[in-house]
Amino acid sequence: MILLYLFSIISLQITPDSATVGDTLTANIKGALPDSVFIIKSDSFPDRIIFDSLKRFNDTLAIVQFTSFSTGPQEFKLKVNNDTLKASYLINSVLEPENRGISPIWAPYGFFNWHYLLFLLIIPLAFLSYLLFKKFRMKNMELIEEDQMDPGEEALKNLKILEEKTSQWNWNKLYTSLSYISRRYIERKGKIPAVEATTSELILLLKKKGFSIFFPLSRQFPGWDLIKFARFESTQEKFDKDIAMVRTIIEQMEKEEKSDDSL
Repeated sequence: MILLYLFSIISLQITPDSATVGDTLTANIKGALPDSVFIIKSDSFPDRIIFDSLKRFNDTLAIVQFTSFSTGPQEFKLKVNNDTLKASYLINSVLEPENRGISPIWAPYGFFNWHYLLFLLIIPLAFLSYLLFKKFRMKNMELIEEDQMDPGEEALKNLKILEEKTSQWNWNKLYTSLSYISRRYIERKGKIPAVEATTSELILLLKKKGFSIFFPLSRQFPGWDLIKFARFESTQEKFDKDIAMVRTIIEQMEKEEKSDDSL
């Protein structure tokens, strides 16, 4: 009876009990083994162990081969039923005794995180996407963009081109182009980033700069945005009125500017 009891006790022993960093050690598990034996892994960074293999020979013998990359006294832990078994061993540094303070040698984990590479790629990809989108948008609108041309002349010529596209383009494209013509005119005349600014940003900027002269144009942008971004519908009559209004505003501004210059 006593012998049966002794054989039923599970024991854990590490061989060898002293090794060097990188050497393979063996955990010998003996006794009446249950169906499941769990290895308790350390959750602290320096205590790194790589498990090479686990072999179960029969109901009373199993071994686990592993390699430790932490120096100094170590513990190997097993969870058997509700009990935790521990076995101690010592790992020596491969460095000279006077340099052991800068040990341990870490497990062969890479220092480069692929998230850093992804982050570095996002910036140029985003910039490239912006350039391609801008180029595609300008090509798609088929409008004149010439800095050497007078802002008023450029805007009026683009309005004429836009009128010819009425039967070919949908409302989204028509109002995107009409908004662009108006914004580019404001940008060139006022020397502010009106093309790339959002409608709310542009309105605030015009108020801040005191450019009330552009208010008749800028107050149209919120309604046009609904057609551009929310896919609201328009009518031919409304579009004709909108394009005529923009032309009248630009012609009036150019006329007043020339009148001021002559004085």
